[in-house]
Amino acid sequence: MTFTREVGTLLHRPAYVHVTLSSRKILASRKHRGCRSSTNSQVDLCNLELPAGSLGLPLIGETLNLLLKGDSFGADRNARYGAIWKTNILGSPTIMVFDEAACRKVLKEEGRLVEVIWPDVTADLVGPASLNLLKGEEHLRMKRVLGEAFSEQAVAALMPELEACAHSFCQRWAQLGSFSGYEESKYWAWAMFGATVLGMPGQLSMGRKLARLNDELQSGFQTLPVKLPASPYSRALAARQAMADLINQQIDALQSQERGHSCLENMLALEDPSSSGSPLNRHQISDNIIAAAFGNASAGPTAAKILQYLGAGSRARGLVSAELAAHAPHGPLTPAVLDRLPYTNAVVQEILRITPIVPALFRRALQDFELCGCRVPKGWSVYVHTGASTQQYNQDSFQPERWLQGQGSDSFQEAASSGCPAATEYMLPFGLGPRMCLGRHLVKAALTVLVIVLVRGYSWQMEDPEEQWSVFPTVQPKQGLEVTSFRKQ
Repeated sequence: MTFTREVGTLLHRPAYVHVTLSSRKILASRKHRGCRSSTNSQVDLCNLELPAGSLGLPLIGETLNLLLKGDSFGADRNARYGAIWKTNILGSPTIMVFDEAACRKVLKEEGRLVEVIWPDVTADLVGPASLNLLKGEEHLRMKRVLGEAFSEQAVAALMPELEACAHSFCQRWAQLGSFSGYEESKYWAWAMFGATVLGMPGQLSMGRKLARLNDELQSGFQTLPVKLPASPYSRALAARQAMADLINQQIDALQSQERGHSCLENMLALEDPSSSGSPLNRHQISDNIIAAAFGNASAGPTAAKILQYLGAGSRARGLVSAELAAHAPHGPLTPAVLDRLPYTNAVVQEILRITPIVPALFRRALQDFELCGCRVPKGWSVYVHTGASTQQYNQDSFQPERWLQGQGSDSFQEAASSGCPAATEYMLPFGLGPRMCLGRHLVKAALTVLVIVLVRGYSWQMEDPEEQWSVFPTVQPKQGLEVTSFRKQ
């Protein structure tokens, strides 16, 4: 069984070139001794070796192998070297990290052991005021402020928008009957983003528009930054400007009419942490909404897994249906309703485990330090694979019960013998540390609402319930994840 991890490019976009890595040897035989920095263990560091692996050929490293072998590049190395190994790809010597304790340590030590890395074009394509590019105290202050716009309380006010968007797409799917689950889930994700983040109608037209702009914008990270007419980079800059114009038009509309509920509206009420009493300016708002859009790109594939795993006849669907019949057979969805649905929430946790919103995070070592008994040299890239650690539990099997261990329900007793930890601390779908995903509450609520609306009112079948996903160069089902016989119950 294999699973997806985004390896990315230091030269362009570090989040959307994908490599598949085998889960069978996630736990290496090395004994983990935690992380020690060069400031307090210089003698130990001098005696430590680099992780196993190869730096490949001069200059190009193993980049050609990555491009030629695709999925098998990471699978071969992970099987050969285990939970931590070295390579040289895309112009940078790199440490690949899969051990869970090591992942957590690296992410928590940002600013001391590691720093975030982004390609040079990020300032142009995302924006210099985005959280992506802010560092240190400036980043922490801005994130605390923006956190109010995406908080659990803010998301609770968006539940009607989430439910309306889910109903709108389910009704469309019932009219279609058969469709590509992958494509339609992508449109749902962007319509949901438009409704909840921008305060626009959560409809198909908005989903298609935002999906197109996002695809064009992200292509700018995968090409040379050459500003020629009709070049991919110029098209990406045009898409970025179109998104900024859309945001500014919506700000103008919100300021001239009675407001509803959206993250954008919440941001308009926030104060700039660098100036006393002044509101966030438009550049700060648009840059950070565009940054949030990058994270939202993973929500579509994650939602597609809901269709794949909850099709007609699946055991998980039956248990979700029974729980909804007992605790939420009808009526509007609220945070209190969602809290009464442990198995439904476990399904969402498991979907996120298999398809994490933030599969990999990218850092650069600020100093030599020890990781899993090996030395990480200063200046090297460190790729932290946040979803990989949980893949060791039953490999890649879909088992929501793993998150219910100890809850005492007779329906879920399998968890007691599964050997899987039943705590969210064993998964990192949104990252960890000071750069944990800002939209995590929104995405999780959106996926939960979609599950409930789907199972409450609709049934469907998968043309191939076991369809495999390709992961290089992009994550997508190999045959489009065809849904059939989608109808209202």
